[in-house]
Amino acid sequence: MKKKYLFWIDIVMAHFALAYQLQQKLDADFFAIIDTPNKPKKMFQNQKLVNFKKTWFFHDHIKKSFENPDLKYLEGFEKKYQIDLWKLVINERHFYKFNKFFKFSKNEILKFLEQECKLFENILDEIEPDYIILNEPPFHHQKLILELCRARGIKILCLCISRFEASTIIVENNATFDLPQNLDLIELNELGTSELKIKKKGVNYNKSNLRWAKERKFSTIGKLKALIDYILFSDSKNTQTNYTYYGRKKYKVIFDTLLFYIRRQKRYRYLQNNSKKIVDLHIPFIYFPLALDDDAALLNDAPLFTNQIEVIKHIAKSIPINYQLYVKDHFFAGFRGWKEIKQYQEINELPNVTLIHPTYPSKELIKNSNIVISVRGSASLEAAYENKPSIVFDSIPHDILPSVYKVKSITELPKLIKTALNTPINPTYIKKYDKLIRKRIVDFNWSDMETLRNEQFYSGNILSDVEYPESKVKEFFEGNKIMFQKLTDGYLKKINLEYRN
Repeated sequence: MKKKYLFWIDIVMAHFALAYQLQQKLDADFFAIIDTPNKPKKMFQNQKLVNFKKTWFFHDHIKKSFENPDLKYLEGFEKKYQIDLWKLVINERHFYKFNKFFKFSKNEILKFLEQECKLFENILDEIEPDYIILNEPPFHHQKLILELCRARGIKILCLCISRFEASTIIVENNATFDLPQNLDLIELNELGTSELKIKKKGVNYNKSNLRWAKERKFSTIGKLKALIDYILFSDSKNTQTNYTYYGRKKYKVIFDTLLFYIRRQKRYRYLQNNSKKIVDLHIPFIYFPLALDDDAALLNDAPLFTNQIEVIKHIAKSIPINYQLYVKDHFFAGFRGWKEIKQYQEINELPNVTLIHPTYPSKELIKNSNIVISVRGSASLEAAYENKPSIVFDSIPHDILPSVYKVKSITELPKLIKTALNTPINPTYIKKYDKLIRKRIVDFNWSDMETLRNEQFYSGNILSDVEYPESKVKEFFEGNKIMFQKLTDGYLKKINLEYRN
């Protein structure tokens, strides 16, 4: 009997390319949920590149409604599948404080959620897929179908950034990377110190991120082209048919973009004048790297710890009296316009907290700190490679390391910090983790793929709501065949492993 694969396909394009290659390798039935704005949608309606048995255009099924939500249905859904729905939707960036264009009411949010739940149940009932293939979810509706598939026993093949150089990893659970939860049971062929040092370079994927950030500095000509195309050709129907575009009148978007650049300059000036560029690395200090406030890694994966200023205050109250807390913003924060000045001011008002300039190397702060604390991020993994303890507030794959402590109760944080500071590090465990993770990673560079996609399709490398001619899409797949073959090989390896199990 043929296996059934359900693909979630959006403007990222990676899984459309994957389906294009996988259909040549697997005797299976393919289905797809398409999540795009209106202009890219036209290509998917007529494409012949992938033989999908059936497709659903997500936003065609999610309509603005003046009816009251069916709370009994939502209550039953929540109980049946053990999915906390408010935890999913209240942190959705389009419903939350990050949406500057439209304020959704409670009933509107719940009505959208009801339609999403019914749509996903109907799709899964109809096709009964063996696998769902999707990216690590950036939005609540993708997280919703992932959790629904998990509850129904459907195998999840989720593509995540591995945080090892520029590689990715295909997993069922992005909180654990499907790793064994007891490292004591893992055998380790003894690695020499020099070999570990060589491997240690690989964990720092910041080099890849910095390169991506450099490539993402758009040219003036590119910005002008994107602006003209947006004004003249962008599909204004998105504002009626796609709730992620609600309220986005063109004049409002242009005005907000101008304000964004003004706000960003003003906030960066504050950082220039009120954060430390020269840092004392010889005093006892704890390092807290800020995450991006509107990023899925925080909103989806640490939904109860999204107020990082409050987290900093909790840490500041919990550290030993002779320690200083160093706080530094994420190096991508500039792309989001930096944080509000009042947030930086709140950090600076704390007497045992120092705000570090965002250009200061995180590597030096991690290397010289006594402990690294983060909500959920790669800094705690980098700390382990430096034989430094760390504390995280939510689940993360490397919290299986004994040197990574997870906060279970805020009231226990002072005790947890003292324990972490006073417990010796056994470097054997990071060698074991390194061995486990490197056997599972896929040599597929997510940021390189995004850069190539932007150059190939986006107007000015910026505007995504553009038409994708099928011939151009095929050219993109064939021209980058080696890159996508690595991704396909990774999925085939995972599928074969799952099939054998």
